[in-house]
Amino acid sequence: MKTHGTFFEVGDNSGAKLVFCIGQPRSKIRIGDIITVSVKDALPSHRSRVKKGKVYKALVVELKRKTKRYTHLGRSFGRNLVILVDNKGNPIGTRVSSLGSFELRAAGHGRIASISSYLF
Repeated sequence: MKTHGTFFEVGDNSGAKLVFCIGQPRSKIRIGDIITVSVKDALPSHRSRVKKGKVYKALVVELKRKTKRYTHLGRSFGRNLVILVDNKGNPIGTRVSSLGSFELRAAGHGRIASISSYLF
């Protein structure tokens, strides 16, 4: 899935609602990759930690594209979802409302997988 120019929903309570992908590490991204995004829609500035139009790093949590696991089973989600992170990889928000999948732990993001609402 080519994601440069794709809109993603935000699955944490940082204040951003919709982001736009402006940079990616490879041509096809996977769950657990860090991408560069621009905030397109956010809560009012007195209620959010992020501002509209600013550039942040984001961790890909869910993809509509079907991804294969090591067990050769495919898994796809109903939306494209990211979590905003700082330069060290820590989440900007304090709560994550998405599935904490196996791919996040395998990619080295166990802390984000542990604070997510559900474990898959």
